[in-house]
Amino acid sequence: MIGNLFSESWYRVCDLRVSLLYSVKIHKQNFRGKTWFVLSDPFNNHFFRIRVEAYDFLMRLSTKYTVEEIWEDSLIRNPQSAPTQDEVIRLLSQLHMANLLYFENTADTKAMFDRLTEMSRKERVKTIASILFLKIPLWDPELWLRRYESLIHSIFSRLGAIIWFLIIGIGIKTALDNREQLFLNTQGVLAPDNLIYLYLCLAFLKFFHEMGHAMLTKRFGGEVHTMGVMFLILTPLPYMDASASWAFRNKWHRILVSAAGMIVELFFAAIACLIWANTGEGLIHSLAFNVMFIGSVSSLLFNGNPLARLDSYYILSDLLEIPNLSNRSKEQWNYILDHYIFGLPHVHSLAESKSESFWLLFYGALSSAYRILLSVGIAMFVMDKWFILGLIFATMTIVFWLVKPILGLVHSVMFEEKYLRVRFRAVLITSLFIGAFVWILGVIPVRNSIRAPGIVEIQKFTKLIASSDGYLNTIHKHNGEKVHIGDLLFEFYNPELSMDLLVARAQIQESEALKSRAMDRLIADLEPIHERIRFLENKVKSLLEKQEKLKVYAEVNGILAAPNLHKFLHSHVRQGFEIGSIVPKEAAEFIAVVSQEQAYDLFQYQDLRGEVRLFGNADQTLMAKRIQIIPYEKRELPSAALGWLGGGSIPVEQKDGVTTRDSFFEVRAELDKTHLNLHHQRTGVLRLILPPNTILNQAYRSLRQLLQKRYQI
Repeated sequence: MIGNLFSESWYRVCDLRVSLLYSVKIHKQNFRGKTWFVLSDPFNNHFFRIRVEAYDFLMRLSTKYTVEEIWEDSLIRNPQSAPTQDEVIRLLSQLHMANLLYFENTADTKAMFDRLTEMSRKERVKTIASILFLKIPLWDPELWLRRYESLIHSIFSRLGAIIWFLIIGIGIKTALDNREQLFLNTQGVLAPDNLIYLYLCLAFLKFFHEMGHAMLTKRFGGEVHTMGVMFLILTPLPYMDASASWAFRNKWHRILVSAAGMIVELFFAAIACLIWANTGEGLIHSLAFNVMFIGSVSSLLFNGNPLARLDSYYILSDLLEIPNLSNRSKEQWNYILDHYIFGLPHVHSLAESKSESFWLLFYGALSSAYRILLSVGIAMFVMDKWFILGLIFATMTIVFWLVKPILGLVHSVMFEEKYLRVRFRAVLITSLFIGAFVWILGVIPVRNSIRAPGIVEIQKFTKLIASSDGYLNTIHKHNGEKVHIGDLLFEFYNPELSMDLLVARAQIQESEALKSRAMDRLIADLEPIHERIRFLENKVKSLLEKQEKLKVYAEVNGILAAPNLHKFLHSHVRQGFEIGSIVPKEAAEFIAVVSQEQAYDLFQYQDLRGEVRLFGNADQTLMAKRIQIIPYEKRELPSAALGWLGGGSIPVEQKDGVTTRDSFFEVRAELDKTHLNLHHQRTGVLRLILPPNTILNQAYRSLRQLLQKRYQI
């Protein structure tokens, strides 16, 4: 037994006479070599996990004895493992909340169970917070599952697993064979004319997803009594209650039940992939693609994420063998706060080992961050559809994730009895924490800047073009070297041209021989021979000119910019191919794109400073000089590389790839490139440095800009 044995709240429960309901069933489970017990009540379908120590105490509960008498007996029998009075109070409150206890004396139940009242209040608050995740039970599928139990055993069998893996393998191969077309179709999955198909396929798949959970629960001996409709962000979708699987002793059975929905969806996705790949444009083709997309990408993205309390959460919990992973991770963080921060002496960790403690803390931190981001994303999504409802949800998100934890912490350290002996330290640390939090957010000015994507523009650069086909044979100047007018940069070799030159010269020699013979015998043949010689000499001259063009000379002074030159050495290059360029030594310009809301801040300041980082050289920073904001709106990007279709981040129309959906302002800045070779149209990011400002002011400004842009308020 670890911790403080006695509790100042013990008087509230010591005289109670309670016992477990007669309908409660107990199932034994093992986690990390430790024994756990699951209490279940088939009448209300409630489940509750407890440790061995709590189990020993609960088995002694009887209305013939008071809670205090039973606890004292447990203390005598097992002084090292008996629960403390605080643990007994918490255990009884939780069991009463789960409707698993019978009370003989119930007159003072409400007064005695302050913890229960608090839990009830939290449940009501949780219900209000879950207004966008309402569940309405409609059907008890247990009779249907019993009727087709033999069919369920046939489907979820070894033969069924072999067929599943075979279909999934064929589906993956088909998807890989058609990956380019698949990627193109994915671009239009959220198109307005596809949304109705998307929802119909989603409802279809989610029904079989939930049936998969129900059938596997039945396959392993459980019962399923609830199926219905869940309004997920006001979108009706099917759901079922598979909590009966919690009582399964075999952890792999529990894992399979949790994964059943994804298993079914992936199977349908593989079949849909085969249909999609073998049909032409039409309704069947579109429906098959939507089923494939939802059953694979969507299923794995959402149900496959263990940070949300969906299927993968329960899979992870069983794989780690840490039951109640989410709740225990919160309690572990509370233990860190109470023991190490507030110095509470009589508290102990729920973790049985260092590795379990690590997983609890790690999961608690990641899941909390994910849920905050998810709540913000849902609030923005709902605001796009129903602004007032989304605003209410956003307010609730702020209250539940920021205001409520802070107020709860303050209330706990000020009034909870467990902090009585360390209240001064707890209040002091909490005050310092809140003060530091407010000071960091609202007082300290921090770095303030605006990031704007853009491109390098050099007006006076000279392109180096291959004037004829050939193999790059010799490189005289390398990328980044300074060159002057007339410098030989590199040479090409064209074997066909050399052969033509040898043939032409041989033909001239042959014609000269014919000319000598004609002067002695056939003077009348001299004129055609002279014509042939002149033709061949012109041909040689032309070939020599072409051969000379295989040598590339610098036509201007500057820096050779040919980063891929070494890749073409001894390789064939076609005529007209751009080998590189010669960049003049004058400073280049960086043209950046700034949204309207960001430009509002820029117009308020003079003598802006900035720096540029180019993609591919992110470790080197270029100073931006003489920054100028062009004072009129534009809709056409300086380069398609900045838009969505070119791999950039700016939304553009699909018709040309350069016309933006929203107007923007153009910012031009000179670049000091003395230490870095620049290339025309190279993309990067301009960071415009603004006067330092507090985090709170910057967040408020960003929020106002967002509301103005998306909702025109």
